[in-house]
Amino acid sequence: MAVPIQSQASNPLSGVFGTGQVQIFPYSGTWYVPPGVAKVRARCFGGGGGAGGGGGGFTMRAIYELTGVTSIAVTVGSAGLGNSSTGGTSSFGLYCSATGGGSASSAQVVSGGVGVGGDINTSGGEGYQAVAGGGVGNLFGNGGKSAITASDNGRTGASGGGSGSNASFTGGNGIMGSGGGTYFTNGSPPMPTSGMQGGFSIDFIGTGGGGGPQQSGINGGGGGGNSSGGGYPGGGAGASTSYPAGGGMVIVEW
Repeated sequence: MAVPIQSQASNPLSGVFGTGQVQIFPYSGTWYVPPGVAKVRARCFGGGGGAGGGGGGFTMRAIYELTGVTSIAVTVGSAGLGNSSTGGTSSFGLYCSATGGGSASSAQVVSGGVGVGGDINTSGGEGYQAVAGGGVGNLFGNGGKSAITASDNGRTGASGGGSGSNASFTGGNGIMGSGGGTYFTNGSPPMPTSGMQGGFSIDFIGTGGGGGPQQSGINGGGGGGNSSGGGYPGGGAGASTSYPAGGGMVIVEW
């Protein structure tokens, strides 16, 4: 299936690049250099780690010399699912890459992925096996770390880390979104937010809040405690081995 090309929305931090065209790759493929295009910018988010895994890393790089280049391979990292299931690495040819978040089979702090080769490189937040997942790295900085016990909040970062399973604790806030909250007396906890409702920008991808108890992370936030998955892209999964982390993503601008 072809990845659609669209006109780029306003990017308040990075600005519109080149002619303002963009392709967002949710799966691996090939970017073909259009005629007359001499420069390209790529952003890569690594996949999140499974079962309390770390968030994926992030990288962004501008390439200004494409003479003789007709196509570039795009690799999108897989999502971790279960214990010891590390997220996959996302890459744009040999120019830059973002590794996936780690995962483990026993209770321990799990490392986030890292950006490699970019003009900007950030790291995913640490997860904690059998508790919660870390947030993905993004343009604004490193992802938030997860809770490390059942009775612990997720940490604030450029994206939020997931909380523990105790209903009195919350997911961490991201740059553009709040973490999932504690349960109200009627049993309805506030859900994590992405902060993108007012208008889309690729600058804001991966900046959402981490999941609260039994809540998945949003827009790259970490997974919540117990039964929850990681936010897309690149959020580490919560404690359950049945719910996946967020997969990777590559964005190409020219």
